[in-house]
Amino acid sequence: MTTAELFGRLSGDAWRISHPFGDDLLQANALLHNTAATDGEKAECAALWSLRRQPCQFGRAAAREGRIHFCFLTEREVTLWSDEEISEKIAEEKQLWKQRAAFEPDRGAHSFVLIVASPQVALAAPDQHLRAFSEHILGLAGWQADRQGARRKNTVTSDFLYLKDWTGDDFLGYRFNVDFFACAGDGRWWHDHRFPGGIAFTANSTGHMIATRERHDRKEDGREWALKQAMLTINNAMPTRGTDSLEPSEQGRVTWLRSLDSQGKPFLSDVGCPLDRIPTTLAGKDWTRYEGLLHTDHAVREEFFSDRDVAPTASRPYLMDFTYLYDKQQDDFAQFVGGQPFSDEQVFSEIGRPQDWTYRRGVVARSRSDDEARVVAEQLQTCRQWVEAFELELTEDI
Repeated sequence: MTTAELFGRLSGDAWRISHPFGDDLLQANALLHNTAATDGEKAECAALWSLRRQPCQFGRAAAREGRIHFCFLTEREVTLWSDEEISEKIAEEKQLWKQRAAFEPDRGAHSFVLIVASPQVALAAPDQHLRAFSEHILGLAGWQADRQGARRKNTVTSDFLYLKDWTGDDFLGYRFNVDFFACAGDGRWWHDHRFPGGIAFTANSTGHMIATRERHDRKEDGREWALKQAMLTINNAMPTRGTDSLEPSEQGRVTWLRSLDSQGKPFLSDVGCPLDRIPTTLAGKDWTRYEGLLHTDHAVREEFFSDRDVAPTASRPYLMDFTYLYDKQQDDFAQFVGGQPFSDEQVFSEIGRPQDWTYRRGVVARSRSDDEARVVAEQLQTCRQWVEAFELELTEDI
């Protein structure tokens, strides 16, 4: 089926009538769904939301430094364009992202976010129709599932972001996994995986971020920094239930850190703590494994589309790994953090040779009236107040 046909099958979310979106999502959607807003204005809105309204420390850091490349699909495009045209637009944006990331370490983006910004997608029920539509968009983005996920029918979707190796002639490729978010998550047990606009796919290359920090920004050991950010991200999961309980599952968190045992040992007892300085919020927590109702490596997750009040995995949480971020003996460390060597030919076959690059001209925005421009400006100012109204919760680790 085509994108337009799958879009036509989306069903409205009856639950949303009695559980309206939070103010922040309503404010962001107002701008992202405004046909008079430019992609630049939408990107600023999405970056501000990523900085203030979601738990991922890596996404926050990328947003703070202006290192997220956004690609927007509008409701008009997903209903009127052919699959080939949609795929071509995403491919052009991905290629531009990878070209800059490979050769411009001082400003290249570590992250790519694909957003389908549509009122109908935003209000779609999290059922098999939304799942089919989301998986179809993922496929048009060229991100096919490359391995089976743990236990369930979920899959892991990966790709590489490249950086010219400053010590040699080749490139280093850093693997990343694609993640899935949707407006439908707002207020549900998977609240942490909500995102304004409709649905969104995020690609954060931790290895590329570490490499630019270490080699070009001359920052501290990237492995220790990455572990801190990963642990803080898991710890930042939002409670969705009002309770005095200290149990993460009863608080309604989707991920949580494990406590060290009575002897102060982690799950993998032979792995010493790699942190020279442990932040207060992470004291007494395991640096080898963490748990969750969802697996952080999966893309379009089966659990999101059963529309249950309680996660299907509540009785059997996933057990997930931190050690790949700092254990150089692991294959995953080499691929995700250390970097895998790629030749010029391998990289240029994907992103093109520099002498042949042509920066795609931006889509010419339709002219807008003074009233339309005023409304967009007011909506964008509301988004900026997310940051201005609060002290930024950015630790010294970022």
